[in-house]
Amino acid sequence: MARFVAIERGTGRIYGDTARFGSAGNVVSPADAVCLFDRQAGRAARGFGYVKADSTAAHYDVYEIPRFAPESATASEAEAQALVREHGSLVTSLVTYNS
Repeated sequence: MARFVAIERGTGRIYGDTARFGSAGNVVSPADAVCLFDRQAGRAARGFGYVKADSTAAHYDVYEIPRFAPESATASEAEAQALVREHGSLVTSLVTYNS
């Protein structure tokens, strides 16, 4: 399964890293990854739409980390940012909708 890291567009902070959830982090899409992060944070369910990377409406940029990259969960914001810069590729940007 893919490893996803989501970055909040407005703040530039890491919203989540699927590696932090062990086998529960084995999701198939970027939206599934953000739903997992929401559930783990106790957030209400939301809907997601895919938008272009240059969209000003995007709430999250989601990166895929290839399998050859370090598989252990990042321990800090700085480590996660470095992982994305070094190994990640932007797979989509998402806009969120409250449901």
